[in-house]
Amino acid sequence: MDNQSEALDRAVEFARISRELHAEPGTGPTLDRIVELAVESIPACEHCGVSLRHSDNTVETPASTSTIVEKADALQYEFGEGPCLDAIWSLDLVVIDDLRQEGRWPKWAPRAADLGLGSVLSVRIRGASGTLGGLNCYSTATRAFDSTDEAVASIFARHAADALDAAEERAGLRKALRSRQVIGVAQGLLMQRFNLSLDQSFEVLRRYSQNQNLKLRELAEQLVIEGRIPTDATGRLALDSADEA
Repeated sequence: MDNQSEALDRAVEFARISRELHAEPGTGPTLDRIVELAVESIPACEHCGVSLRHSDNTVETPASTSTIVEKADALQYEFGEGPCLDAIWSLDLVVIDDLRQEGRWPKWAPRAADLGLGSVLSVRIRGASGTLGGLNCYSTATRAFDSTDEAVASIFARHAADALDAAEERAGLRKALRSRQVIGVAQGLLMQRFNLSLDQSFEVLRRYSQNQNLKLRELAEQLVIEGRIPTDATGRLALDSADEA
């Protein structure tokens, strides 16, 4: 196969990967599909996991293809060292040719080798808002990952980042829609109970949430779940709102 044909095949393959990742219904399924497709697409990758960085700078592995990945990643978090953590915090790409000969992470590397792993390729997953986490590819063979694997993994990580960004955006939209629905139901309860207008009922919710230091959505959910007005204070606010109208 010549270089042009190979490049075309890769382009077609990544187009398929992108479609499949964006077709998943949520963040969890997207993560699961990322690790599955990584094993299929990155030539030397036998096992794969995705490490996600949280807002408090903790890292976890929510998706993996095997328990060996979970164990290897857990050791990185336990020791605070390893290729995935370096890929997330300081480097875009990290390769380990032979875990038995690796000296950069003296605590983690021999323990990972004891799990039966020989080499590792970790790539940063960078989304629109910054670093999301890392893609961790493992092989039982030493020196398994070459320049082709590195290139494919880097491109794959960009597609993974796009898919995760899209999944988070869809999740945010669903959450916002649910919030509006719940607030609307809560307004209906107030309108019926206190004979308020739509605007007055929203003002009651807003003022009560401020007084009680509750988010408006949480207050609305509380009203809907309990099916009643929680305190007399809400009634007083409702009457005040009616008087101001």
